[in-house]
Amino acid sequence: MGWFGKKKSPQDALEKADQMMNKGLTGMMMKGLVPKEHRHAINQSLEQAKQAQMAATGALQLTATANVRSVRDTGKLINFDPVVILELDVTENGGNQYTKTLETLVSKLQIPRAGDTIGLAQHPANPSELVYMGLIR
Repeated sequence: MGWFGKKKSPQDALEKADQMMNKGLTGMMMKGLVPKEHRHAINQSLEQAKQAQMAATGALQLTATANVRSVRDTGKLINFDPVVILELDVTENGGNQYTKTLETLVSKLQIPRAGDTIGLAQHPANPSELVYMGLIR
């Protein structure tokens, strides 16, 4: 029990932040007061946090691995972590192989480099889209 009632789970907190940012009266105020590029960055950060939470709780399952061909910095930061563009050689669990470009948030402590192997999962809302899961050691 917290100071002001029931302790919220990280998923509840992310959902509440999403609602405040995009829905109802507070969402309308955000559209009127916060510049579009800042709202986009906040929503992108919320999406990455949701993906990280799903990965941490096991809601996302590893569906592919990829060998990193190259990494390019976009110059964007979300919570001081960089957003990068990864050129990947993807191998799905079923054996299907292809090349893919993925723009994603990565930890500043574990930025992938050319030659690294990373894990990928299917995005829960859009199964045709892959989500960065992190480095595989």
